[in-house]
Amino acid sequence: MTPHDEWDYDGVNEMVLVDQKIDGEERRLLVHLDRNGFSYTLDRVTGELLVAEKFDPIVNWATHVDMETGRPQVDPRYSTHQNGQDVNTTNICPAALGSKDQQPVAFSPRTGLFYVPANHVCMNYEPFEVSYTAGQPYVGATLTMFPGGKVLWDGSTHLGRFFAWDAREGKIVWEIPERFSVWSGTLATAGDIVTYGTLEGYLKVVDAKSGRELYHFKTPSGIIGKVMTYQHQGKQYLAVLSGLGGWAGIGMAAGLQGETEGLGAVGAYRSLEDWTNLGGTLTVFTLP
Repeated sequence: MTPHDEWDYDGVNEMVLVDQKIDGEERRLLVHLDRNGFSYTLDRVTGELLVAEKFDPIVNWATHVDMETGRPQVDPRYSTHQNGQDVNTTNICPAALGSKDQQPVAFSPRTGLFYVPANHVCMNYEPFEVSYTAGQPYVGATLTMFPGGKVLWDGSTHLGRFFAWDAREGKIVWEIPERFSVWSGTLATAGDIVTYGTLEGYLKVVDAKSGRELYHFKTPSGIIGKVMTYQHQGKQYLAVLSGLGGWAGIGMAAGLQGETEGLGAVGAYRSLEDWTNLGGTLTVFTLP
């Protein structure tokens, strides 16, 4: 997805197989929301690229994807290679952790939508020459990260988003801004609810069709785990493991303080310690 990757946009994200109608024709699709900020919808039988659209409007490292070749068209202003070694290329969006990292989406065949936990983070990126030493970090760049834009009701800027995505048209249906990156997995149920967790530690339940919040609960630590559901003796339960960590939580988890540590994540998520704690707790809920 990102040839000659200059920004660390490894395409590690899941690829989801769904069957949906496009222009009235039933297609066997592969849908992939990539770290680089573009969502791809392909016909998984023929390999035809059907949709390639930005799923965060702040994405600027490329202007668009060439639909014939699938190749992103890089904006030279944000090319760390073209700008060169020891040059600090500023305001690249998304940051190295991507518009979405490994946190998985959910798909509801009832609504036909994908539910996406996402980041809303940009970066400055300065490459430098580095020699490989076994067992040591091998990055060769200094990064700082910062929020991607919009101001929340309390005056803070947001680092995360949760949204519903129509992969047939490549468009956002509804969106919820979040103070920090949504680093948890997502669950969509046949009861038309969608659940996800936040880095502050909230489990949130929203309406799958509208995004309206139905319920939230503060767990003891930040949630980067995946929400699950199961049935026992006729009752349905939801469960989630909370325990802060991962790239976004590395500052608290590893006790780091430097602005550029954790490849820049420490500076971006410094205020997280004001909102949650370290720990590890399984919280289980029953549905009425």
